[in-house]
Amino acid sequence: MADSIFEELKFRNLTVKNRIFRSNVSGRFDNYDGSGTQTRINWETKFAKGGVGAIISSFVPVTMRGRIVPNYACIDRDERIPFWRAVGKAVHAHDCKFILQLSHGGRQRDIPGIEFEKGLSSTNKPDPVHGFECERMTIAQIDETVKAFAQGARRAREAGLDGVELHSANGYLFTQFLSSAINDRRDEYGGALRKRARFLLEVVAAIRAA
Repeated sequence: MADSIFEELKFRNLTVKNRIFRSNVSGRFDNYDGSGTQTRINWETKFAKGGVGAIISSFVPVTMRGRIVPNYACIDRDERIPFWRAVGKAVHAHDCKFILQLSHGGRQRDIPGIEFEKGLSSTNKPDPVHGFECERMTIAQIDETVKAFAQGARRAREAGLDGVELHSANGYLFTQFLSSAINDRRDEYGGALRKRARFLLEVVAAIRAA
């Protein structure tokens, strides 16, 4: 049984050399403006050299307003593609896959007012952990965010990366829509579970279309 961890793992469009995945370990390795650094490349390469089959990146914001702290590399514009291509190339040199975690913190941020006074959320109630204020997203803002996730996935693909993961846990933006304890909307994105899941399902559909 122990040897099975070293067997290939096949998905529909991806084969990983073994079943050891480096989970999304965070680290403030990057520049304040959301651009990446050689430090990030070196960090990811160490795990690839160590023999893991695939690496899932840390929190990668699809918009600057979706950041939880500064100094995380983003995927919010096409100018970011060359950096992530360099990360993928370094990891691929050791027969390791790289999966980009597309993320948005919503109201849950570690530092308030990085570029925006308030975070976006399904609600306008403050984050109970830090007390940071937030803004209830309009339908237009939801549409913009859906597109931002789709474009982030498109950029990851253009960078030659091997897949994307949607950060849908730990209290971040998707959780803020999915949770009946947080989402107090009375429109098509609130109420029954199917409505609370609508934002996430729209993102998945938009990513597939892109």
